[in-house]
Amino acid sequence: MAKPLLGEMLVEAGEITQEQLDKALGIQKDEGGLIGIILVNLGFINEQTLVKYLASQAERVVKS
Repeated sequence: MAKPLLGEMLVEAGEITQEQLDKALGIQKDEGGLIGIILVNLGFINEQTLVKYLASQAERVVKS
């Protein structure tokens, strides 16, 4: 099973919009970096939300 993508998880949960994710992915493509950090830097999510979803992502990987 593929690792769930953080951005997709956040969109599905209603934490960010698809447009916000697209903007962050554009920055990631142009400048590099981790999508979670980019989303925090843009102010779309806070650090606590990032940590919550990274933990959830890790749980899904371990269970698969």
